[in-house]
Amino acid sequence: MDYKNYLNLDKILNAQTPVSQEPLELMFIVAHQSSELWFKVLIQELNCLIDTPDQSTYNPTIQLQRIVKIFEHLNTLWDVIATMSTEEYERFRGKLGTASGKQSEQYIEVEILLKKLPSKWYHQHKHSLSNIENAFKKWQFSHMKAVERIIGDKMGTGGTSGVMYLKRAVDKPLYTDTKYEWKGW
Repeated sequence: MDYKNYLNLDKILNAQTPVSQEPLELMFIVAHQSSELWFKVLIQELNCLIDTPDQSTYNPTIQLQRIVKIFEHLNTLWDVIATMSTEEYERFRGKLGTASGKQSEQYIEVEILLKKLPSKWYHQHKHSLSNIENAFKKWQFSHMKAVERIIGDKMGTGGTSGVMYLKRAVDKPLYTDTKYEWKGW
């Protein structure tokens, strides 16, 4: 086996099908596809943390740290997307139809799994869970700021209020169960 076949590069590199002639649409697609690949990894990590009955196979401390690092990496994708101007995005935005990140099934699953972590790890890893919530909220905030910079006060492609919808998501705590709320150190 070689590198190209191991990574299925033919499939991956041909999975981008822009709907416009705008060159930056490729960057937009790759950034979102990359996010979905990292969501796949997050789902695997989170399922291991939630479903593994003991710590003999996996080290939860390292896994919890890994989740933070993945969100930090995902944050860098928003930095790249935020380099796009409103005019550049508008050249292909209308062709996206109702396609929206809000429709990401993996993102929805990641958020559901993140909310299950405290039930298993709150007492042993309270600090790590706080770090995960912070990393997740930074990712949401970076997303909101990138969208704010690029579309301003326009509606979201998925029919949401756009930036206002994302601001509400940022303001909503990840861990809302009162027994897991962070009450300071």
